[in-house]
This record gives sequence, structure tokens and C-alpha cells, in this order.
Amino acid sequence: MAVVVFVISLFGMLFLGVPIFMSIGASGLILYAYGMQAFEPMILVQRMFNGLNSFTLLAIPLFMLAGEIMNRGALSKKMVRFANCLLGWVHGGLGFTVVISCMFIAAILGSASAAAAMIGAIMIPEMVDRGYSKEFSCALTAAAGSIGPIIPPSIPMIIYGVIANVSVVKLFCAGYVPGIMMGVMFMVYSYFYARRRGYPAEPQPSYQEVWRAFKVAAPTLLLPVLIMGSILSGMCTPTESAVLAVAYALILSCLVYRTLPLRELKSVLVNSAKSAAMVLVVISTANLLSWAVTVMNIPKMMADLVYSITSSPAVFLVIVNLLLIVAGMFLDAGSAIMILSPVLLPIALSLQIDPLAFGIIMVVNLSIGVLTPPVGLNLYVVSSLSGVDIMKVAKACMPFILMIFAMLLICSFFPQIITFLPRLLYGV
Repeated sequence: MAVVVFVISLFGMLFLGVPIFMSIGASGLILYAYGMQAFEPMILVQRMFNGLNSFTLLAIPLFMLAGEIMNRGALSKKMVRFANCLLGWVHGGLGFTVVISCMFIAAILGSASAAAAMIGAIMIPEMVDRGYSKEFSCALTAAAGSIGPIIPPSIPMIIYGVIANVSVVKLFCAGYVPGIMMGVMFMVYSYFYARRRGYPAEPQPSYQEVWRAFKVAAPTLLLPVLIMGSILSGMCTPTESAVLAVAYALILSCLVYRTLPLRELKSVLVNSAKSAAMVLVVISTANLLSWAVTVMNIPKMMADLVYSITSSPAVFLVIVNLLLIVAGMFLDAGSAIMILSPVLLPIALSLQIDPLAFGIIMVVNLSIGVLTPPVGLNLYVVSSLSGVDIMKVAKACMPFILMIFAMLLICSFFPQIITFLPRLLYGV
């Protein structure tokens, strides 16, 4: 009965349009009131506070601030120009530029919607002017933006690492392989799609043009190296590297390129604070719900249900992937991880599934959610940039969704694909 109360209260409120953080918090409150003999409001407040009492979570608002500085400082344009010089001259080259640029942005921000917005504003009009269809241009940009939470630094990985007590550094390291795999798949698809439709290739630049574009973009390209180099080498924690990212982005935008006037810093800080507050209030209410779910013994009930179906780790992961695709249609990645990890992770551990691989599978799967209505953020972003109907963009995204899901199935049966790089670097 507790499972029914949990599902109906949460998804019922989401269906009615109640904001996510209120739906999560109210669901936890209802579940707590249903299962407890004595109602203690102070416990609820303590659980919400404990959900935010983590030094690692401080990286989230800091990376958001770095992203806002990059966006206002127009740093992404320099990376796009360099990416276009690298591969824009092959068939489907503008598609290559979109994917590579989003991967660069992903290596700095870790946000799907930010990558789609920053690159889409530049590349969608450019692709349409070169003869690409609006639907394909929007779908490719939305799909490439979905790489944002997978190539580190990644906000969903930080959230999962805190909840599951898994090293965020190792999660970051493990995210490179699926992120690069997704980028390669999207570029291959873009190549064949462009050849079939007869889309033109860009003129091949000279070595001097490539060098000039590299010199302009080099300071910005150094930012992901600074972030991940300091983390993977053990010099900095993710939170400390986020501070470096903010400082470096400020220096580039305000002093080197001078594209961010000092008078705009106040609005940059306010906007990033608002975005961070939206994420953190969801984390606090989700911690309340996760505690109520655990107290009501829902993970054991779900485990018994799974054991009655299968004892195979691979089959369980396939079931999880299907469940997460549905969850991703209604919840953003961070919210889904906070709600479902306490339920699914104990089952995964009992089936001897590596929690590192399980976390990456969750993050990659939930990245599909930005491409599926009704909550697909990237669909709304590219639709607002291009004026194309959201459902048309969603339809054009189907090949990319199928590619991501196929990769997930491969990783579910061969999780060593995910874990081999952390094992190679850290021996665990």
C-alpha cells in the first residue's frame, strides 16, 4: 500500500501541474504522515537540511555561475568557430561542429539545456542558411546538448555521488566513454544524413585559418583542461575546481576578451543564484522523500518484486532503463536520481552491480528525458530558438534517442565499458 501512496501522490501532483519541488516535498509529507504513528514536523525540517549539508553540493551553484559567465561573455562563439575549422569542411560538417561544440560546453558546464541554448543560438540559423532542414538542425542541437550531463563536470553525477556515497571523481572519469560514444554516433549519423540529403560541405580552411581560430579559442579551450585536470590529478575536489572555473571564466570574460562589462556582473550573480536555488530546493525536498521511502521499506518491497521477475543483473538493468525512460519524461535528471536512487540502488547492490556503472547508466538514460515531451527541456530550448513546433522536433529526435538507448543496452550487458577507465586510472 505504501508503494501505491508513493506513486499516486507524486505522479498525481506532477500530472496536475504542481511544481516539481512541491510535488516531491508533498509526496514525502504524505508518505511520512501515512506511515508514522506520531507526526514530528521537526524531523521533516532536519531531513531537508541534511539533504543540503554537503560540501560537494557546493559545486552545483559554482558550476552554474561559471556557465552564466561563459554565456554572458560569449565565450562559446570562439569554440564554435574553432570546431567549424576542424571538421566543418566534410559532409555534414556543420553537424560535426554542433556536436563538438556541445562536447566542449559539456566539459565546462555539465548542463544539457545550457549547451543546447548556447550552441543552438549560434548554429541553428547557420545550418538553416546552408540548406539544412529546421527540424534536423533543432533535433541535432537538442541531442548534442544532451551530452552535457554525461561528459564531466556533471551536476547529476554530483547528486548521485552524494546520495550513493560513490566517488564523484570516479563518476566524472567514467562519464567520458559514454559521452564520447554518443558524440561519435551523432556525428556519424549527421554525415550519412547529410550525404543522403545532399547538404553541402563547408570550404576547407587553410592551416593558417585553423591556427588563427585555435589561437583565439585556446584560452577558452583551456578551461575544461583546468577543471578536469585538477580533479582527475587529485589536486582539487570538484567543489574547488568549480571555484577555479568561476575565477578563470571571469578573467577571460572581463579582462582577456572584455566581452562581459563589470556592470553586468550583478545580473550574472542574480541569475545564477536563482538557477542554483531551483536545483537546491529540489534536492532538499527530495531528501525528505527519499528518507520517507526508506523508512516505509519501499526499497525492500521493490526488491522482492524484481527478484520475482529475474535475478539477472543485465535483465534488471534493462528493466531499469525502461523505467528511467518513462521517469525522464516527467522529471529532470537530478530529481529522478534523488527519488529513484534510494529505491533502485539497494537492488543493484544486491545483484552485485557496480554502483559506479549503475550511476552512469542512470545519468545517461535520464539524459534522454531532455529529448522527450512533456518535460524535455532541450525541446523547448531549440523550439524557442527556431520557432519549430515542439512535437516536430521531438519526432526528429527519435533516431538520436534510439542511438542512446542502443548504447545503454550494450553498456547494461557489458558494464566494463563504463568502468574500465576509472579502473585503469585508479585501480578500483
